[in-house]
Amino acid sequence: MWQKTSAALIGGCLLSISLTLNLNYLLPLSVDALLILGIALAFPIWAALMVWCYSSSGGMQAWKRCSGLMALSLTLNIVLFFTQA
Repeated sequence: MWQKTSAALIGGCLLSISLTLNLNYLLPLSVDALLILGIALAFPIWAALMVWCYSSSGGMQAWKRCSGLMALSLTLNIVLFFTQA
């Protein structure tokens, strides 16, 4: 149970931040609108990721889910960062 909790809290929080950053790179809005959108969406995304982690059959599966999605999200962040410059 503690492994699921740590995956949900730590992995879910980092993944929520990364997914919100993806949205900031993809949406053509002003900076202030992106900031408000990021603040408004970060917690619901984190809550959904926590539910997703807790629905895993074990702690290792929860960490694998977070790690796999985090790798995809970070890759997209890096690509978007370098293509916008």
